[in-house]
Amino acid sequence: MSNDQGRYTTAAEEQQENVVTSQGNSTAVSLALFVVLFGLFAAGLYVLSLGSAATFVGGLCMSMLALFVTWELIPRFMK
Repeated sequence: MSNDQGRYTTAAEEQQENVVTSQGNSTAVSLALFVVLFGLFAAGLYVLSLGSAATFVGGLCMSMLALFVTWELIPRFMK
């Protein structure tokens, strides 16, 4: 029975060693994107509540666009 004291690394440990974090985005760009996208989302909710079918669809599109840009396009282009 041998007592092997060697260290075996797993694939997860090797991958964790290669992770590099980004330097982040500038505060001005982050603040500007927050104001624009939150404003679009809030305006979409307001237009959604106006009462007619056309404004409901328009507000829904505005809110969905704000969420799409926030969760899909921003992470893709702000690397």
